[in-house]
Amino acid sequence: MRIEIAKEVFESYPNYRRYVVLAKGVDNSGADEELERMLREREQAVRSCENLSNYKEHPRILAWRKVFEDMNLNPNRFPPSIANLVKRVKSGKDLPFVNKLVCIFNIVSLKYIVPCGGDDLDVVKGTLLLGRAAGDETYRHLGKPQEIENPVPGEIILYDTGTKDVFCRGWCWKNGDSSKIMPETKNVAINIDAMIDVVPQEEHQRAAFEVAELVKSKCGGEVDVWLLSPEKRWLDIEF
Repeated sequence: MRIEIAKEVFESYPNYRRYVVLAKGVDNSGADEELERMLREREQAVRSCENLSNYKEHPRILAWRKVFEDMNLNPNRFPPSIANLVKRVKSGKDLPFVNKLVCIFNIVSLKYIVPCGGDDLDVVKGTLLLGRAAGDETYRHLGKPQEIENPVPGEIILYDTGTKDVFCRGWCWKNGDSSKIMPETKNVAINIDAMIDVVPQEEHQRAAFEVAELVKSKCGGEVDVWLLSPEKRWLDIEF
């Protein structure tokens, strides 16, 4: 299986980098009180952070809002995942504990103010590609797979080239239903995205390895960390 970022993505956004944490043979079942405590602590930190009082203007969120505008997606109507996460937390709402992996995504997203999400690799039939949409790909809404739509041509999406099934619309806007992380998920690719003009490379790396350490300690399995960049746009993996 190949995980790849299309050349044109880096041509349009040369400051973009993606860390991929590959986790194989994990145990994502059950609750975890320590993870939930960590999540509540991060929520409180966000609520008390003065730099997030006007969260839309935070440099790490503003960078993604500009990207969405470039894709002709209104970032107010289609907010980047990290913007939506911060907005929800600052409104006073606690994030639900969905499962261990999703909780880890949310902890790290809130700590570093970066998009972090993942996909179940066992459903992938072709190459898992981050690239521009042709417009004929199929997106199934998370939790409502009967609701189907097509991405906007030119929109950056994460999709399976074997099925044209969209795993994430709007780069880091909203995950699809097909690759959602479930308690029974065993093999997963976790993405930590950053624009390195606003997120220092060493901090981006630290976020990725923090994800890896939490996955290893809480879910077990075999965990590896990879950086996708203009110099190395893909990685090939085996199960």
